[in-house]
Amino acid sequence: MVDGHYDNIDISIKSEKEAELMGKENVALAKNMGVETGHYVAVVNKKDLKTLDVFIGDRVKITAGKKSIVCVVDATEWMVKEGEVGLSKEAADKLGIKKDHPIKVKVMPAPIPESVEAIVKKINGQSLTRKEIGSIIRDLMSNALTEAEISAFLVAVEINKLNMDETVALTNAMVNSGATLDLNQKYILDKHCIGGVAGNRTTMVLVPIIAAAGAYIPKTSSRAITSPAGTADTMEVLANVEFSMEELRKIVTKTHGAVVWGGGVNIAPADDKMIRIRRPLHLDPLGVMLASILGKKKAVGAKYLIIDIPMGRGAKVEDQNEANRLAKAFKETGTKLGMNTHVLITDGSEPIGNGIGPVLEARDVLSVLSGKGPIDLREKSLLLAGKLLETAGLAKEGKGYGVAKRILDSGKALKKMREIIEAQGGNPNIRIKDLQPGKFTADIKAEKKGRIEHIDNKNISRIARAAGAPSDKGAGIYLYRVRGDLVREGDKVLTIYAESEEKLSQALKVAKEFPPFLMEKLFIGEL
Repeated sequence: MVDGHYDNIDISIKSEKEAELMGKENVALAKNMGVETGHYVAVVNKKDLKTLDVFIGDRVKITAGKKSIVCVVDATEWMVKEGEVGLSKEAADKLGIKKDHPIKVKVMPAPIPESVEAIVKKINGQSLTRKEIGSIIRDLMSNALTEAEISAFLVAVEINKLNMDETVALTNAMVNSGATLDLNQKYILDKHCIGGVAGNRTTMVLVPIIAAAGAYIPKTSSRAITSPAGTADTMEVLANVEFSMEELRKIVTKTHGAVVWGGGVNIAPADDKMIRIRRPLHLDPLGVMLASILGKKKAVGAKYLIIDIPMGRGAKVEDQNEANRLAKAFKETGTKLGMNTHVLITDGSEPIGNGIGPVLEARDVLSVLSGKGPIDLREKSLLLAGKLLETAGLAKEGKGYGVAKRILDSGKALKKMREIIEAQGGNPNIRIKDLQPGKFTADIKAEKKGRIEHIDNKNISRIARAAGAPSDKGAGIYLYRVRGDLVREGDKVLTIYAESEEKLSQALKVAKEFPPFLMEKLFIGEL
């Protein structure tokens, strides 16, 4: 295991000589203000701005003993007195300044980080070198860049794009920003889905199949952002998902597989910092997305990788040309990063499985592993697992599906999943009937006879989240029908589950505003 190595680097000062030329050191009493800002912030009294020869938004270098950091300056008339400096919690923690225990520090002006020049270069449409991209990520990790500067970089990348060399450089820089996993094994496999399909819990079926085949699959997964459940949310119903990198290594060494929350293992933390900026701006530049996804795969040592791109009405990707473009980009970038990458474009036009929401999805997973369960979840999981085995050379071309099916049908995958659950601190003997959804329910029924034309992923997600998913593990939706089914008036199409009457009522309101399914219009007209 290799720990990230950016924490103690002060790359904002080009040289001590340059800093000395900028102004004289000032001594101040620094205190921990206990406010989390996500950055290193120094709040000074407005009367001290002139003494320090800085303006709001400038940077200062603060030194406490042998530790130094660079902070962005803010000012106040009353929160700190003259001769004091109030530090954000992040800055104070870095310098070892405890709450209610102020200490004397040295304060002096600091220049703008060199990486800002690289950001301006990208704004102007120029390509960046590996060194320049590395400097941006290093400054990001050392909190030397402001949110405005990070936003400027992301907008520049959205407009001017990253070429392949820049994307690979960004991916490697993200990997180096955190911990990495070294299993010292030949067959380390991984899988990723770009999301957008409700109930798509193929990972939790695929992981035990791959592990039972003798390969290693250290799967780090996300929690839900806009969906009713992420893979980590659903796995958390069965076992713990928050582990350190060393704990993950022990679990995978023992069982060959794991399904854990990626945020707990310090993988590519630079990406997490960027996501906090990207999310409110709704920015998802292709190069950054590739680096975000593939960086996490490389960080766990994956050598063979399968990417699932669901495509169809209501999915993230609705257009075949866009799906092909993404597939090509993933394959090319993954290959350049040293991972044998296979991409599948799958049907993403409706939810996968019957259950939507953590408990209901966990029930589907255990059901499929037991030889039953939703056919679409079973078949897609076998398809992905089979292709991944073929990619790694663990099954002959065209034979992977059969190999995966034999592992599943033999009960080996279920046995392996129970081993993984136990290794992650869960109950290996948990049964489907032990997983009970919310006790407050409401059925949505067909209002007329006809055929179901479309089940909307986005609206299903809206309703399930209104019911309380994923924070309420038992909240969600159970689907009884699929696209193309004929129904009669009054037939149940789905049931909403909630853990409170209030949330059930809210979910019903959302269902009325955003219909979860559409019926075919059989009547066209008369002559």
